[in-house]
Amino acid sequence: MAQTQNQEPAARAGGASAGAWQQNPARGRVVILNALPLNALPRSHLRLDVLPVSIGDLAAWVQRRLQEGYEIVHYIRHGATIAALRAAGIPLSDQPNSGLYTYQPGDTIVVTTLRAPQRGQEQTQVSPQDLETWVVAVL
Repeated sequence: MAQTQNQEPAARAGGASAGAWQQNPARGRVVILNALPLNALPRSHLRLDVLPVSIGDLAAWVQRRLQEGYEIVHYIRHGATIAALRAAGIPLSDQPNSGLYTYQPGDTIVVTTLRAPQRGQEQTQVSPQDLETWVVAVL
């Protein structure tokens, strides 16, 4: 996929439009990842605060951030994980995104992983209860 989530129109991205982001850059982004690659962070920002959160609480928290003007983006290429997050009430594009995430100041990172991944197999059915989620603040 050549386009990244940030370049999609608001209706597909599930977040604020690019124009709104440019008008209010102080709000930041909520970035949803399926792993946190530490090389995505600048070396000066390697202090992290990690908070485990239930999928229901995460959905409510993301909805509040969206109402406050935050941009909601994801870098997840696994379609079943995207579908499970959407089923939990997290407004994401249904398009997989295989772009590379790079930290931007103001980003709040949400990491979501499978509770019990099956090694060597692609899981095609994932429910919200199959996911573990953490909110990560870069200090």
